[in-house]
Amino acid sequence: MNTDFSKPALEDKLNRITSIPQRFNQGLKNLWQRLTLPQRLYLLAALLLMSEHLGLVAIITTIALALEFWPLFERVWHSLAGKAVLLLFYAIVANYALAMAGAIVNEVVGVPATHFNYTHNFAILLLLPAWILGISAIGLLFVQLLMPFYLMIALMLKPVGIKLFSLTGNSHYRFTTLMVRFVLSLVLLYHLILLIGDVEERVESALNDLKTIEESVKGESNKGQDKQLTANTDEVAANLEMKAQPSAEVSEKDEALSNAETAQEKTDDQQTRQAESEASLAKEYASLRHAYQGEIRELIAEFAYRLEADSRSRCEKSENANVVELNDYEILEVVPDNTAKYRYRFTVRKCISPAFPAK
Repeated sequence: MNTDFSKPALEDKLNRITSIPQRFNQGLKNLWQRLTLPQRLYLLAALLLMSEHLGLVAIITTIALALEFWPLFERVWHSLAGKAVLLLFYAIVANYALAMAGAIVNEVVGVPATHFNYTHNFAILLLLPAWILGISAIGLLFVQLLMPFYLMIALMLKPVGIKLFSLTGNSHYRFTTLMVRFVLSLVLLYHLILLIGDVEERVESALNDLKTIEESVKGESNKGQDKQLTANTDEVAANLEMKAQPSAEVSEKDEALSNAETAQEKTDDQQTRQAESEASLAKEYASLRHAYQGEIRELIAEFAYRLEADSRSRCEKSENANVVELNDYEILEVVPDNTAKYRYRFTVRKCISPAFPAK
């Protein structure tokens, strides 16, 4: 009788064990179906955090943030106050892009950008997309920093019966998505800092300056204590000789010191490897930034030569040069030159014409 009753129970246990992979796969399918597209991208980026492709993590995070908060952007845009705020925001961005475009044109051609109106507009078209993308990414990151405060306010108002509008369209795993999004936003912010410029170096230099100030203050305060320490040195040495330890204790202490030194060496090696990887990543972003800036300047120089400058002029010029008349007495001569910085040479010359002949 016992064997008859034990057989069904054993079969049930075996069926449960064999169905574990199937139930696990079904649970993963249900989880994947509940997730929205931005949540799936967050999951993919979180899995890639364990790898070395952090740049890909930043790109996927940016796409997920844009997809998730685009409905919020549309909601703000369709309101009058939100439209005014967004227009003011992008007007500020356009103003900065306008000023930077003028500075770059002046750097390339060597004269004020007012003499190159079309080239200035072309530079704005080249710089404006990068400015809009960068500022929009920073704005999305700023929203992520405000999300915990929004959550605290929502929890405080919930017992009163006041329900705030939802910033995202996620119906499942909201808190988990918030935490994962916050971590990925920090990774994206780190890559943006490396891509923008030498912000990290400036912070490190400021910290080093603070350390030097603290060390100088400590050095001045320790000058008075040095005399007392030197006076008590002989007494301390005598006490150490009187209290000599046995050889066994000394060997144990030596072993402990050696173990501590090896552990310290391991941590130092890990820190040096991490510093080397960060330095190589910073160099990659710096090379990418310099290549982008150089390409923009070469395009501006080529546009100024081929489309802005005139191939014919009342003033004398070189055979293969184009000129821009600065005033009645001066011209800017643009000559193709592969040895020049931006493959074109810009030179201000005196206008020699029938009205102003050479003396």
